[in-house]
Amino acid sequence: MDRRRFAIGAAAFGVGALASGLPRTSAAKAAKAKPAAARSGEPDVLVLGAGISGLQAAWLLEDQGLKVSVIEARDRVGGRIMTLLDQPGYPEMGFNSMGEGYGRGLDIANRAGVEMQEVGARYRIGPPGLLYMGDKALTREEWAKFPGNPFPDAFKSVMPGELVPMLVAQKTRLTDWNSWHDPVNAKLDISLHAFLREQGLSDQAIHLAYDIAPYYGMNAYDVSALLSEYNDGFVKAQIAAGPKSFAVKGGNLLMPMALAKQMKGDLLLGREIVAITQAGGKVTVHCADGATFSAPKVICSLPFSALRNVAIDPGLSGIQAQAVAQLGYQPISMVFVTAETPFWEQDGLAPAMWTDGTLGNVIPQRYGEDPQQITGFIAQARGNLANYWDRAGAEAVKAMVVARIEALRPAAKGKLTAHSYFSWSQEKFNLGDFSYIAPGQVAWMDEMAKPAGNLFFCGEHTATGARGLEGALESSERVALEVLGM
Repeated sequence: MDRRRFAIGAAAFGVGALASGLPRTSAAKAAKAKPAAARSGEPDVLVLGAGISGLQAAWLLEDQGLKVSVIEARDRVGGRIMTLLDQPGYPEMGFNSMGEGYGRGLDIANRAGVEMQEVGARYRIGPPGLLYMGDKALTREEWAKFPGNPFPDAFKSVMPGELVPMLVAQKTRLTDWNSWHDPVNAKLDISLHAFLREQGLSDQAIHLAYDIAPYYGMNAYDVSALLSEYNDGFVKAQIAAGPKSFAVKGGNLLMPMALAKQMKGDLLLGREIVAITQAGGKVTVHCADGATFSAPKVICSLPFSALRNVAIDPGLSGIQAQAVAQLGYQPISMVFVTAETPFWEQDGLAPAMWTDGTLGNVIPQRYGEDPQQITGFIAQARGNLANYWDRAGAEAVKAMVVARIEALRPAAKGKLTAHSYFSWSQEKFNLGDFSYIAPGQVAWMDEMAKPAGNLFFCGEHTATGARGLEGALESSERVALEVLGM
């Protein structure tokens, strides 16, 4: 098979007939369906990591007749796809939904046999969220007249969470967003902060509009403007494909669980990788429990935040070594909260809340059988606030979230329960959520995923043409082609 036919076969760009009927089962049972020890005989390829890019790379290679084994440190599959399957509405801690333009994502959902449901309309239900400055709730009209509004006159009515994406969309310097990593655009690789200053925002305005709840990174200083423009182009392409968004009914984690069950080779869970060595034409993976596994080729889908704690011999060099050591991963932490009664109906205020304080953002979840039903709320902290939450500890943060919502919304008093605390920075094998590119690092993109001998790399952090789940799948196609020598 040639490279073009392989790529076309890897992702059928269209929804097709989405199958349904995956039986409900626990994450642990489904994830552990494969044997705990490898069969006799060395695989052709070892894949490190059972996230969506690793599972897809394994499937692509098995489809080409190779023998593949997958090694995963956790006791589950899915990587940054993480659903709380025991909570109402199956709240998502990671990947949330895919647009109509996610050709690869919709293709693997079809192959997995999971039932997809349209959720895009649910995001648009209900009144616009309220802005809370301190203890004061503000509508858009009130915010425009608020004395503490630091935005330029032309943007006074723009809510803080809207301003940066609006400016990036309107003022992008890229004529073709796919060229964001092209060396010809190196001069554009400035900080997002510098870009926003060029648009007339003050430091105070940038802090409020971005740093309090950064989309990427820790703040506008440590994120490349090109990354934001790249993401803007990707989002615009998704919008052009159609307004619908899809998620797996019953929780997105069901998708990688189903894909894992389709593997022909071994899936070895609970095997923390501590070293990777290459010698004599073989690559050997060393695990914390003393086990070793070898193959002629190894694909590493581990995030660089985890890979930097793995000993590699011979060591990586140049830009690749620098990227593994320094690529940033954003802290994101969440608390899932339920309400006994709909307090938002009692106080007549919008359920969604954007705050400038320690509560972070409160996002209503509408994932019941009735789209109008709010099944719970996710209080989310990003960047520095997420680190603050993590240092405070799960129980203290859950209590704080409940207390702050009750203080801002007295009708909620005594009606809230904080169930779960989840931190991507505290996930030992992630150490952060999304990767992000700092100013001056865009030049890394075409170098950091190149093979190092017979060690190959994939994962969303290596993708250059898509973000999120689609980017992870893009990377699995590229790495499979590299392994096949195509």
